[in-house]
Amino acid sequence: MIDSVTMRELGKLTAEDMAGLDHPVPVTNHGRPVAWLVPMNAAERRRAELLAAGRLRPAAAPDVLLRWQPLLARPDGASLRDAPVEMREAEGR
Repeated sequence: MIDSVTMRELGKLTAEDMAGLDHPVPVTNHGRPVAWLVPMNAAERRRAELLAAGRLRPAAAPDVLLRWQPLLARPDGASLRDAPVEMREAEGR
């Protein structure tokens, strides 16, 4: 079982090592975590196989998704969880 992997070791992992991953593994550089190596579930693996074989073509993202930006933190300190409720109430006015 692999508990962590260094950047140097990452390139030396075999297909068997990768297939045996059953949990996320931190990737480190000089002892500091820099990424996660996360195994695919069965559905993700099947999709990747279909894409690689050319039997599946991903849908193009609508322009609105390409321009999406996350909401900034609220300056009043209120929870962003309440924002949708407030937006619905404002639309009803």
